[in-house]
Amino acid sequence: MIPALRYEWRRLFSIRSTWIISVLYLALVGVVGLLPIFVASPAAQSWEGLFSTPGNVLNAMILSVIAAQTFGHEYRYGVIRLTLSEFPAREKILIAKTLILSTYVVAMTLLAWAVLGAGGLIAGSEKVNSEASGFTISESQNSTQMWQVLAFGIGYCIFAMSITMLSRNLALGVTLPLLLATILEPLVGALLGIISDWFEPATKYMPLSSAQAWIVNAPDWPQAGLVFAAWVVGIYFLASFFFIKRDA
Repeated sequence: MIPALRYEWRRLFSIRSTWIISVLYLALVGVVGLLPIFVASPAAQSWEGLFSTPGNVLNAMILSVIAAQTFGHEYRYGVIRLTLSEFPAREKILIAKTLILSTYVVAMTLLAWAVLGAGGLIAGSEKVNSEASGFTISESQNSTQMWQVLAFGIGYCIFAMSITMLSRNLALGVTLPLLLATILEPLVGALLGIISDWFEPATKYMPLSSAQAWIVNAPDWPQAGLVFAAWVVGIYFLASFFFIKRDA
């Protein structure tokens, strides 16, 4: 197992785009989280609100590029055959890629919090403090918790990786989760609502809509986290099954 983990770690950081995407992610988190504080904020931000910034779906989408590359890069350039020759037990490849991706997402989220924390300290207590009501991504009175932000990032990336495993298409793994979150699921929900009020609750069982409702603590969507988790686990195991059973 250790050789497979080392192999995947080296593959991840030997790709130039990993470093480019990492820098872009930290820059985007910094802009989204800190720009309103320094430029347009009429009121003080809370630390909870500031640290919820990585839970924004746009930030998660940047990390999902790395998630899609976990398998998509190897399928795109035909390297997957070399990987399977080195590690014939596909279960080891799957576990190694999942663990390394999760570790990467955790590390990048921690770095993002460090950037936001440094920016908050530079802004000073008048701009960022624990007593402020703040402006957050949460829709309820309860702020988004840091563990939710971390779990959302990992879940979103596992979802993107699983789509790439199923489709063997790098671009689809990046674009489909974003399209689901921003266009397809809202459009389907609106169409179902037009057809009949009976179908409207179905929107609460869509993957990325549930993910966003959970991360913002939507008060009328209490089961959102469980629905999102079920989708992530379900598509991950489905993709894993086909990865292990199909030819390279």
